[in-house]
Amino acid sequence: MTFARRWRVAALCLLLPLLAASVQAQVTVTLELQKSRFLPRESMSAKLKIVNFSGQTLVFGEDNHWLQFQIESETGEEITPITDPPPVKGRFTVESSIRATKEVDIAPHYALERAGRYTLTATVHIKQWGKQLTAKPVKFDITNGTVLWEQIFGLPLKKGDPPGQPMQVRRYVLQQAKHLKAMSLYARVDDGLGGKVHRVLPVCPMVSFNKPKAQVGPQSNLHVLCQTGSRKYNYSVIDPQGKIITRRHYLIAGNRPRLGFKDGKIIVAGGFQLTRPDDLPSNKKSGAEPELIVPGNEPKPIPNIRPPIPLPPKRTGN
Repeated sequence: MTFARRWRVAALCLLLPLLAASVQAQVTVTLELQKSRFLPRESMSAKLKIVNFSGQTLVFGEDNHWLQFQIESETGEEITPITDPPPVKGRFTVESSIRATKEVDIAPHYALERAGRYTLTATVHIKQWGKQLTAKPVKFDITNGTVLWEQIFGLPLKKGDPPGQPMQVRRYVLQQAKHLKAMSLYARVDDGLGGKVHRVLPVCPMVSFNKPKAQVGPQSNLHVLCQTGSRKYNYSVIDPQGKIITRRHYLIAGNRPRLGFKDGKIIVAGGFQLTRPDDLPSNKKSGAEPELIVPGNEPKPIPNIRPPIPLPPKRTGN
């Protein structure tokens, strides 16, 4: 190898780190999780933010390889995906001085069953430049919640299914878990102990002094009534796929809300219903502000009445 060739190779080796640093300065990627603690197999939404200051319009999502995730345990063991990598295909462009966000639920693709601390890393491939950038890793914990209630149920037949076919069985599980000193209620839908987990989802915050009430309705939906505060309750209906299809809020006024049964349906009896923006289905009218329904006979504090003070006797003339 001639001296000139050796010099060019050495110069290229010195230039590559500078080029990588330049790319990193022009385009930045950051990775975020909505929280740092999860139950096993709970939905885990990873949010990737791309900021472009390169002066060029960048194109992403033309294939399923532009964004890749990696999860490691605290011992350095790589967690192998149980399915294909999370699908992140879908072409989009990021113009210069613009920030784009991509959100992916990675929980269905990894069997995160064991409690412990894990590290999530995301790598973005910039096809136009033949470069890749790695976001700063984020750490999260998998913790085991306390099981409060569980019930095995059969899936109802779908329209067109032949009668007499074997019944498919699933299980609802209610768990409580603490995060940042606050207690939350979670619902889990699976195929039974050791079976496939369909979904783990948060239902609502909860108080520790009153356990939630749960019943499985005629349509195999889970009805949950949970006290969320000193006078407030959350009522949620969850379908066998693990989706909340109904959410309502109630206030203790005169008596407490409770689950009842009327005309072949599970209902909430007692209390007074509140209207809130997070109701499902939404009661909010298009463009209207949410109304707060407060009962007129709501208990009021007893006023503190002081005993009367006698007037001093009138003075008579001397």
